[in-house]
Order: sequence, then structure tokens, then C-alpha cells
Amino acid sequence: MIKLKIFVLLCSLFLSFSLLADDYEHKQNKNHIYKNLDYLNLSKDQYKEIKEILIDYRKEYEKFYKKKAKREKELQELIREKKFDKEKYENIAQDIHQEALELEIDTLEEIHSILSASQRKKFSYYLWEWRVE
Repeated sequence: MIKLKIFVLLCSLFLSFSLLADDYEHKQNKNHIYKNLDYLNLSKDQYKEIKEILIDYRKEYEKFYKKKAKREKELQELIREKKFDKEKYENIAQDIHQEALELEIDTLEEIHSILSASQRKKFSYYLWEWRVE
């Protein structure tokens, strides 16, 4: 019985180390270029679809940043006023954040639908690159 327990323990350790090694391999890719999807080995159809998504994403991103700049000016004006309107500041800041989050989610949802399971796993390691700030 002890031999069986030791065997199970060794097998579980080996399995966990192999899973960690897979994660470590992806995290240590120092040759990765920001928002470059070459590591996914996309098919021609996937490449075409994602290219269209990224073109739309860029247009939406530009619209968002123009809107964000206007909203940031409103925040600056609130700070300059004699009395600070906490509620109004909070609402504007939340609107900016919410809009950024929606843009991010919409884009990721479209990309997710195109990728295979293994591609999604690889993509997940670089998810931080796709955050809208």
C-alpha cells in the first residue's frame, strides 16, 4: 500500500511539473513582439478574419481615445472648481472605464471565436497586451 501511495505521489508531482514547464515555456518567450500573433500559427482564413477584427478594433480604439480625452478634460475642470463634486467625478471615471472594458471584451470575444483551443491557450499568456487603458 505504501508503494502505491508513493507511486501516486510521484506521478502527481511529475504531472504538475510538466504542466508548470509548459507555462514556464510560454512566459519565458523573450522574442515575443507586442500584439504579434505569429506564435498562434493562424490559418489563412483565421488570419484574414482576425485582420478584419483588428482593423475594426483600431477604428473603435481611436474613437474611444478621442472620447476619453474629452472626458478627461471634464475631470480636470471638476478638479479646478471651488467645490469638488465627488459623485460627478466618479460617474465620469466609471464611464471611461466601462467603455474601455466593453471595447476590450467585444474585441476579445471576436478573436476568441476564431481561435482553436490550443491557440486560445497560447493567446491567454499575452492577454495583458489587449487591455484597453
